[in-house]
Amino acid sequence: MVLQVIVGILSLMILDGGDCARICGAALLAFWAGAVVLIWRRPVTPTKTDLALIRFGYLPVVIIAFVIIQLVWRMRGF
Repeated sequence: MVLQVIVGILSLMILDGGDCARICGAALLAFWAGAVVLIWRRPVTPTKTDLALIRFGYLPVVIIAFVIIQLVWRMRGF
């Protein structure tokens, strides 16, 4: 959660009209949706991969979300 707070604060400080903050917010929602699914499927015996994804998965989700959203915005002409 520390990484999420740091990335969130830094994205709010970027003066791009809120685009970066929206991307980080979308990535935050996607990450927690995935974490809930992982926890819901194996609440008692999570695998090492599950634990690693929950612990370190936010940064890759932010990077992937940034790339995908930028591509969609460019295709739509924003």
